[in-house]
Amino acid sequence: MIKVNLLKDHAARTRKTFVKPTVSRTGLIYLAIVVVAVGTMGIWSFYINRQIATGIEKRDQLRVEEARLQKLKQEIEKYQKMKDQRQNRIDVIESLKENQKGPVLLLNTVLQSIPRDGDLWLTDLTQKSDGIKIVGFTRRTEVIPDLMSNLTASGIFSTVDLEEIESQKEASKFSLLCTSIHKTQAE
Repeated sequence: MIKVNLLKDHAARTRKTFVKPTVSRTGLIYLAIVVVAVGTMGIWSFYINRQIATGIEKRDQLRVEEARLQKLKQEIEKYQKMKDQRQNRIDVIESLKENQKGPVLLLNTVLQSIPRDGDLWLTDLTQKSDGIKIVGFTRRTEVIPDLMSNLTASGIFSTVDLEEIESQKEASKFSLLCTSIHKTQAE
């Protein structure tokens, strides 16, 4: 008897066919969108990190610059205080100079009238009413006329006369009689 097996023999070797994957267009579109999104995120992340690094670098530079400017500001304040102190001193000196009267003004005028290149020193200055007597010594008698003309040009003496010149060993003693324009009183 012959038997026919209509069912497929499981024992027989058959070739199994694999299903070929089919690529759908929507899948490719989604894949492209994901790749573009990941690429964009990567570029954006790199750009942001670069901006952060430059921002940090600039912040550090600005902090150093701020510290330098703070030191300069402190120096400026220190010099401003010194300038203010000096200006206050100058103002005090000028106010004292403006308030000078009588003997102080007289002494300043006499001292300013002494010739710079002359070898001359004063030993006595006496004032009685509007008459002033100046006594001094010099090694060179030719500076006495310069002193007299400077005293006359000062504007506070109406007359300047030479009273006497006495020659001594090392220097000559002289005395001048001056008449003041303004009658000054001793303070």
